[in-house]
Amino acid sequence: MGSFSTEIAGSPADRLLELAKDRDVVISHLPGVVSIQGNKVKLRFRRVLLTHESTYEVSAAILGPRMVEYKLADQRGNSLAILFSSRNERELTISVSYSGEREWVVNKALKLIAEELQEGLRKEVEKLPSVSTRGDYSQSLSKVSFITKLLMKSKLVKSEVVNVKEGELVDYLQEIISQYSQYPVIYISGSGEGSFRLLFVGGEMKGVYVVREGRESLEEGSLNILKGGFKIHVYVALSPKVLEVTS
Repeated sequence: MGSFSTEIAGSPADRLLELAKDRDVVISHLPGVVSIQGNKVKLRFRRVLLTHESTYEVSAAILGPRMVEYKLADQRGNSLAILFSSRNERELTISVSYSGEREWVVNKALKLIAEELQEGLRKEVEKLPSVSTRGDYSQSLSKVSFITKLLMKSKLVKSEVVNVKEGELVDYLQEIISQYSQYPVIYISGSGEGSFRLLFVGGEMKGVYVVREGRESLEEGSLNILKGGFKIHVYVALSPKVLEVTS
């Protein structure tokens, strides 16, 4: 078994991790890619006259708020693991390991894999809008077109009916945010005696749209006066890049 690690320093680790949670971004920067078909990627590595080529199934696991791991396994028992982890706000570590056939060939490529991912993520983060500083999305949440595009890029993780008294809704929403804090983007909608749409990015509220008795509000305080029964839907996304395509 061989392994190699490298670090990206000087860039916001949280934004790098958000990108690392996007499977398509990671695969797009892997060297040795021959073809991609759904959740499978064919890789080819060469060293001198020897070549290793195989088709791997890709699986991802979020191991915590600061760690995500990709496992690439083929039908012959070969396994390539890529771990992204962060110890602080300005540093991301990329660790790559391989176990299986022709380790002498693939192990030589581990450094290249780590370095290509390092450079790829650095370039990707430069393309991202400054989510934390740009204006909020409250006005966008009032538009059906924005919501439609957002939902197409998100995953439904929770749907339930709740009954809340006046002033209790905010506490309920905080529980949801804590429950899905590993996701960088969370969208929550509620309909019943009034309706609301909320957008959270990196754990911070970036948009609120409330309708009560036919009146619209973009103020967070409007949530405190909502009460009664609500049908709640919670959607999550692995990267703030979904907000680029909806803007």
